[in-house]
Amino acid sequence: MWGMTGSMGAETTFAAKTYSEREARRILLEALKGQGGQLTKADAVAKSGLPVPVAEDALAGLLKEFRSHLAATESGELIYQFDPSFTRRDAVPLRDKLAKLGDALWRGFTFLFKISIVTTLVVYFVAFVVMLIAVLFARRSSDDRDSGGDIDFTWPLFWMWGWGPSYDGGPYRRRRRRLPDKPLYKKVFEFVFGPPKPSVDPLADEKEVLAHIRHKNGRIAAVDLVMLMGWDFARAEEEATRLLVNYGGEPEVTDDGVVVYVFKDIRKTVQESGQPEPIVHRAWERMESRPPLTGNRTGTNVAISLFNGFNLLAPLWIVPAFEAGLRVPIPGQEFLLRDYPLVFSSMLFAVPLGRWLLEQAREPGRRKRNARRRLLQAVLTQQGRAASAEDLAPDPETAQALSHSLVALGGDVVTDDNGQIRYDFPRIREELAEVEKIRGQASGRERDPGAVIFSSKD
Repeated sequence: MWGMTGSMGAETTFAAKTYSEREARRILLEALKGQGGQLTKADAVAKSGLPVPVAEDALAGLLKEFRSHLAATESGELIYQFDPSFTRRDAVPLRDKLAKLGDALWRGFTFLFKISIVTTLVVYFVAFVVMLIAVLFARRSSDDRDSGGDIDFTWPLFWMWGWGPSYDGGPYRRRRRRLPDKPLYKKVFEFVFGPPKPSVDPLADEKEVLAHIRHKNGRIAAVDLVMLMGWDFARAEEEATRLLVNYGGEPEVTDDGVVVYVFKDIRKTVQESGQPEPIVHRAWERMESRPPLTGNRTGTNVAISLFNGFNLLAPLWIVPAFEAGLRVPIPGQEFLLRDYPLVFSSMLFAVPLGRWLLEQAREPGRRKRNARRRLLQAVLTQQGRAASAEDLAPDPETAQALSHSLVALGGDVVTDDNGQIRYDFPRIREELAEVEKIRGQASGRERDPGAVIFSSKD
């Protein structure tokens, strides 16, 4: 022992050290690896060797950077739970990357196909009509003596435009007085690609959650996010941790071990008290509905279908007759007058058919998510108290959602005094009661931003 001390040549001391924020995070992250991603603040200090204030800041930074949860023990100690793989919050899963790539490809295809629709559909229709007229005049010239010059062959073409051979101009005049609600090309676009999607604020949900937090005296529990967004508790805890970091909140643990997320800073306001309750949508007010296949009336879709059907059949009907009468080969006519219009017109029908099939495949998922939202409404209306399956899930889809979501929502199966099976949700019940009590204890002074001591107007 003496030899070891002597070889060091100096007395061992705990030297004061400083750490940058980035370095402190790196040190703590290295200490966490291999530990299962779960620790207390004391664990973080002991494993990393960082001072308590530095470790606290580093923990907060890691909570923001990596997927994580907060839990509380019965003694009120916070447990920080990180994903063992330390997945970053901004990491994009492979499924989302593929979906993003698919969206980009679809947008590119939509753009190019719209250009083709504007040009090809009209150009080929006009070309085929010209060919049809040429064929008819040729037949009329050759059959004039026998037929007397009657042309009955064109009635489908005239009917497509809205009048028949006995057209007297009346319907056309009436239509001219009625202004179209949108241009024809937009109707064709919506026939193929569906109606344009309304613009969506990417921060709309964030704003609603923050409005809810402010209205609830800056205090929420995980059950609030379950109610608002329809998440299970695991997802709600993860998102609550993100909200803490992003909006300057801090967790508090009640005597009953419920974690309450407190956001005092975002309560400060210069608005008068007694403002109307903000519009916040609960999960069951976010029901998904099947989007319309097109934004057109049925008559418009029928007309577009006939229009495109004419182009689809023309290469098999008009073009051969025209070529036979012309008897002059046209360079590339097989591709230009047959292959391309056949493929193009087929795609004009295939794209909406594909969208319809896709929505058919998505429908079961929508129904399942809506059933879960209805279940949440029933459970939260009961305040998490034990209830029968008939009260919570009166239909088969909601009953299936109850079976699948029971554990994720902190529920349990119990029996009442009569031996009847009930579904109890103690965590929902406890969190609702505890967070309401904490809100009642919140000081109204937290809303006060303080007296104005300087203004640029002065």
